[in-house]
This record gives sequence, structure tokens and C-alpha cells, in this order.
Amino acid sequence: MNPEIASTLSPMIPHSSALNWSDIFKKVSICGDEDIPINKRGSGVKRLILLNFFRAEAERKQRNGTSQSVIYAIEEPETSQHTEHQKLLIKSLKELSRIPNIQVILTTHSSVVVKGLDFCNLRLISQNEENNRCVQSVIPNQLPYPSLNEINYIAFRDLTEEYHNELYGYIEIEELLSDYKAGKATITYNKIQRGGGIQPIQVILTEYIRHQIHHPENTNNNRYTFDQLEESVNLMRDFILNQRNN
Repeated sequence: MNPEIASTLSPMIPHSSALNWSDIFKKVSICGDEDIPINKRGSGVKRLILLNFFRAEAERKQRNGTSQSVIYAIEEPETSQHTEHQKLLIKSLKELSRIPNIQVILTTHSSVVVKGLDFCNLRLISQNEENNRCVQSVIPNQLPYPSLNEINYIAFRDLTEEYHNELYGYIEIEELLSDYKAGKATITYNKIQRGGGIQPIQVILTEYIRHQIHHPENTNNNRYTFDQLEESVNLMRDFILNQRNN
């Protein structure tokens, strides 16, 4: 999955006469660059190698025509992985799941992993008031891609600044910002100028919040409240939905 890491790996297998089947795995090992044993490397590298071993084993079974079904259950594969490795990892696991008789089930808290999946790959597991587990499909909502922030907000009302940023970014990239701002009430935001002076400007609530998120060094404004954050998020969600329906 990562050719750079793979090129540094070399198996350390002693002569067969020195092997004892009862403790063979204590004698056989893999070393990386500068002959550093894998068990001395970071947990991220070790986890990456282990996950790729599972993938290679599944591919081997496919080549050998094995009809036995295999389920790979992986808990939080993103643990200790760089963002780029998470992207490669989820791409690899999706390819693995397309192999006949192979199913991959994983749990995640990573927005990178969720965004790398399709809506049809996602299931939301929760517990209702009667302590019964509920399994729900995740369907497209305001954002056109799977968003962990949006899923958490819809399912658990877990509101984050990151979700606010995602919604604002989507409106901006779709060149709908002027339409969104039209007719909305404004409030005063004290902007720091290049020379260090303060310039009061009029902005809508969503911009007021976004400026504070992106410029925490500016302490010349009252911090927005949770209610204001929720109001702004709902305004953007309603606007996106209306645009889609028109």
C-alpha cells in the first residue's frame, strides 16, 4: 500500500536447522530501514504492516480459488496513521471488500475515513431510549459527500465548528455566498487591520462566527454562543436544501 515503506522491509529468517516449530514466530521477524526490527518501530507502521498482511492473505485466497467466506473486522484502522495513509488505507480496504466472499467491517472516528467511503458503505449504530441498538443507513443530506461532522450532527446533535466550516466552504465553492448573504441582518465585527488598527465592519452571523473560528487571535469581539453557532448552521443547511430543490 505504501511502496516507500515496503521497499525498506526485509524478512529475517534463520536457517531451517535453527527453527523450532513451537516458537517459530520468535525466530522469524521483519526488519525495516537500517535493520530496525518492526517491533521496535512506531505503532502506526506496525499497524499498517498488519493490515496489509490481511489484504495480501485475502488476495492469495482469491488467486487460489478459495470459496470460503472471510469477514475482516477492523476497529479504528486510522489509529496512529498519517492522513495520507488513512486515505490509502480506506481505498485499499474498499478494493478488498470487492473481492468475492470478502466482507470488511470497520469502526471509525475519522472524518478522513468517512469521506473516503460512499454513502452506501456507511451504517450508523446507535442506542435508543429502550437500550436497543439501531442500525441506520446514512443518506446524502446537505453536503454531497459523506461527512462525519454532518452525520454526528444529524444523529446526535453534536455540533462542531468543523461542520460550520464545511457548510460555509461548500456554499463558497459553489459560488452561492452572495445569494446566501442577501437580505440577512448584519452585526458589527471588529476587524484587525494590517497596521494593527481596529476597523468595525458589518457582517452576517455566519461570517461573524467564521471570522472568530479562523482568527482566534482577534479578541476584540464577543465570543459567539452555542445558540448562535446552531442558528448559523441551520441557516446554511436550509439554504443548501432550498438551492437543491429549486
